[in-house]
Amino acid sequence: MAEYSVGSRGEEGMSLQREGRAMLTTLKQSFERLGNEVISPMRERDFESAVDKLSKDCDAGIVIAPDELLLPLTEIVESNTVNLGCPCECVRICTDKLRTTEILSEAGIPVPGIVADAWIPGRKYVIKPRYGCASEDVFIIEGTKRYNPGDGFITVEYIKGENISSSVVAGSSGAGALPLTVNKQFIRMEHTGRLRYTGGLVPYHVDAEREILDMSKQIVAALGCSGYIGIDFVVRSEGERGAYVVDVNPRPTTSIVGIARVLNYELGDLLLSAKFGSLPGEEDVKTEGCFIFNL
Repeated sequence: MAEYSVGSRGEEGMSLQREGRAMLTTLKQSFERLGNEVISPMRERDFESAVDKLSKDCDAGIVIAPDELLLPLTEIVESNTVNLGCPCECVRICTDKLRTTEILSEAGIPVPGIVADAWIPGRKYVIKPRYGCASEDVFIIEGTKRYNPGDGFITVEYIKGENISSSVVAGSSGAGALPLTVNKQFIRMEHTGRLRYTGGLVPYHVDAEREILDMSKQIVAALGCSGYIGIDFVVRSEGERGAYVVDVNPRPTTSIVGIARVLNYELGDLLLSAKFGSLPGEEDVKTEGCFIFNL
């Protein structure tokens, strides 16, 4: 199990390291409770080389890493062993926010519109990296003047609403998707307009819950995902209500920290079943209580 912020000696922020350690510990303990041995790179100078070496000695592997590193690391795992995460082609699409938005829009799934030439006075826009994670460098900007975010960023329409995510495990080769939970995301906007992810509540019940779960299965099918997928939504709070997809994460997300404490299945068992067996029915997956985590 390769988690980049813990396994490398890179200059990662403390928030990302806390998230990374929490995800690594959660999944490691889940697999170990099932009787598996788990090995992980730890503070490696050359993280890619460590992943390459360790994955050759494992029966299966999974990667948690920033978008810009997720594809090459997943390619290494897939070349050496069974990949329990999303396949490389899915990762290639999902880590490109522009391409993901285009594919989902073509599939009829609601997404914020991409703005090529924005800045209508008084209207808000979201500027975010085309490749990125953990709400890094995501800003809300008012269209009072033209603003050029530079290469590598995209601008989309701002939708006022509640920040929600769904957590899904999907089988390989089109074997179907199993939604686990709908989650509340805690997002703080700084005075600069920059957004910060600060934690969440698992599970979270919202009026659009059924819509979110059904859309999650459509998204997984449209993008060819398998393994664990975290999908970010905004549920509109003004005007016509509805859920919009804002991001698709083809890897374990921080929500697993809460899910592991409320779900009646081991996450490790679900990931192994998605690859080597069959997933339980949606009606069999239940939660008890709730879990709040703050970063």
